[in-house]
Amino acid sequence: MSLASPTEAGGLHGLFVLVGPASVTGGLDHLTPDVYQKPRMRWLVLFAALAAGCPAPKRYAVDRPGLECERAVRVARRTLDQLGYTVTEMREPRGPGTAGQITGIKTMPNGRTSTGRVRINCTAAGAELQPVEDTLVPNFEFSRAFGYSFTTLVQRPDVETPMVEAGVQPLLEALDVYEQRLDLGGDAVQSGTLLVRLTIRNGTDRAVTIAPADLTLVGANGGATQPLAAASAQAALAGGAAGERVRRELLSRPLKVPPKTTAVRFLLFPAGAYGEARVTLEDVETGERDGVVTSVQ
Repeated sequence: MSLASPTEAGGLHGLFVLVGPASVTGGLDHLTPDVYQKPRMRWLVLFAALAAGCPAPKRYAVDRPGLECERAVRVARRTLDQLGYTVTEMREPRGPGTAGQITGIKTMPNGRTSTGRVRINCTAAGAELQPVEDTLVPNFEFSRAFGYSFTTLVQRPDVETPMVEAGVQPLLEALDVYEQRLDLGGDAVQSGTLLVRLTIRNGTDRAVTIAPADLTLVGANGGATQPLAAASAQAALAGGAAGERVRRELLSRPLKVPPKTTAVRFLLFPAGAYGEARVTLEDVETGERDGVVTSVQ
């Protein structure tokens, strides 16, 4: 019996061929246990390769000379979020030769769960981001979408501000654990707590105020949820520098935002899925109160 090598078999078929000693005679009865074990090991190698995903061709890699490693990770995480992926893993690069990785999952319209994965390599010259497809025969849709979105986002500031130049506009961002580590340097809140960053740009000629009770988040069922009270909020903060920063910048009392300025504060809510926020702002001079409904990003 002559056993073909993977090269001779060609393509994937070569992975499934029994490969034993250089010379095997007497039929299958004379095959040693080692011969039977090797195909099994090759199956395991194949499954491991499938689980690891399929790196896209080099042309889909995002090469950014001069881009700092920390910012490359930050923008990659925002890119996955913009593409609709929920980040489930984030491992930062540990220097040249040790790649980082960000992984996210997304439920597709057909119900299938798609995994988006990006490997990040950093050197003194800059950063390279390599999308990884989650199928053996990919169409590279994820790689193309990631490259386009990353290139767009890297040109924008890391911390978004409201877009209006006139009037008053609030911006609310829910910071998950990965964004807390990127923006604040660590975990800022305990499990079961949602951290929200509130940015208010006052483009008017009049001062406005906002109090904690003037802001509520609205869930899918339409119910409104207020921020945690002062004592509960303090107990929900994590130790360390990130928690201390949030403690210092917590919206715990009415905040005055002078004309032509921008203010940033944090609020804590019970963990949950919130789609929008209701914000009430008060004109300091007239006492007039205006409400606005905005999305939670």
